[in-house]
Amino acid sequence: MQGSDSVALRAPVTVSYARALVRAFGKTRGERDELLNGTGVQLALLEQPGAHMPVSALVALAANITRRNGELWPLSAAAVWSTSLQGALDVATRTAPTIADALTIGARFGSTRAPFIRNQLRKTARAIQIEISPTVAMDDALWRAVALAVGLNVHAVYVQLLEDAIGQATLQFPWPPPAGAERLAPHFSCAVQFDAAAFGFEVPKLLCARPSPFADPELHARAIEALQAVEKPRPDGEALARIVENLIAARLPQRLAEEEAARLLGTSRRTLVRRLAETGHAFRPLLDAVLRERARAMLASGTQSRDAMAAALGYTDATSFSRACRRWFGERGGRG
Repeated sequence: MQGSDSVALRAPVTVSYARALVRAFGKTRGERDELLNGTGVQLALLEQPGAHMPVSALVALAANITRRNGELWPLSAAAVWSTSLQGALDVATRTAPTIADALTIGARFGSTRAPFIRNQLRKTARAIQIEISPTVAMDDALWRAVALAVGLNVHAVYVQLLEDAIGQATLQFPWPPPAGAERLAPHFSCAVQFDAAAFGFEVPKLLCARPSPFADPELHARAIEALQAVEKPRPDGEALARIVENLIAARLPQRLAEEEAARLLGTSRRTLVRRLAETGHAFRPLLDAVLRERARAMLASGTQSRDAMAAALGYTDATSFSRACRRWFGERGGRG
């Protein structure tokens, strides 16, 4: 795997996409477990508000869905591509002064919400286009499925911005029409072109000068600030530490070992140790912090016995759990 590929696969992405996909395609516990097979992520992580997972896990989930449902599966999960999952990116795009500004923002900040793609703004004499490409290696079927999902999301944004002129915009795919391409028609109000030069979304320049129907300078400025905060370079180890904590929490009551965490992140144990150490982290303190915060929450709720809490955190008995509580919270926290 190329070095840039490896970095992109380790990048953190919100679990919101994965949560929505698992709910859409996994109607039973067995189906959900099958969808998550090979991702390194368990259902418990998906239910944690604000949790993140590595891009590699989301790509593995998309690959599992593609194998089970074919490359047109995004059409069966339209709610996943709604603008509501885009957060500040949706707000910044819709409240931009003009359509051209919206395209510029989408090209600049699109990968903050979806780090598995990169965007490039291209301008010609007659149109402005966002050209989209993957940041990680995907086989052809998987990339076509992911591109369709991205296209549905782009359409959801610009059908609101362009209103009755959406039919003049074009979503372009650089491959022949897939089997069942007629199923796309109800989902797109814009033109859909296959066998194009690249994957992208193109808007005629005459439309780009239009003011956004949702233009709001104050709200726009706040959304841009939020996106810039996310875009701001952070120490890679900090993002890595957050992902490791999420993986540890998702595995409970089983204890995630350092070697297994490295494998799930597509790296070696030695490299994981080094990259965490670069920003002052280590695996064992991260594990301890996750156990401490989970214990704090369970003790505060007061609904479980010591034996049950010990089992939930992977301790062999209540005595070991109480000993850990004394270390974390003092003598009072360790009382049975």
